[in-house]
Amino acid sequence: MADALWILVANASRARLFSTDERAEKWDLREEFFHEESRQRSSELFQQPDNPNAGALSKPQPENQPDARQQLEHERFARQLAERLERGINDRAFDRVVIASPPGFLGMLRKAISPRVQQRLMLDMRADYTHVPVKDLPERIPLT
Repeated sequence: MADALWILVANASRARLFSTDERAEKWDLREEFFHEESRQRSSELFQQPDNPNAGALSKPQPENQPDARQQLEHERFARQLAERLERGINDRAFDRVVIASPPGFLGMLRKAISPRVQQRLMLDMRADYTHVPVKDLPERIPLT
């Protein structure tokens, strides 16, 4: 696809991957990703069914601050998305990519993406648009 553009809209637990052409008139949803482990509390993440107290030693964390286990899950999801972008390059599915993600997760994505993806990175935005309707995304993410 000539002059194909991919747009990745992601946070630590959900992502949507869109494609469009050089005119960016119509955004097509290619894939949607969910990483439920990123949404769970650490005590739920590693609790074993045969040991209900396995997560009991976890220190409580403020709601807006992930602990180390949640951080690992966020990083795992960032790597998964980075691998998907890499496959897109290998398949010659896009020429340029735009990423919109909240600051913390955007940093994880930047670390996870390969130099090949970085070379095609047209724009990265610090914003969580994962819940914005598709029809409203072109207003929020400038492609021209």
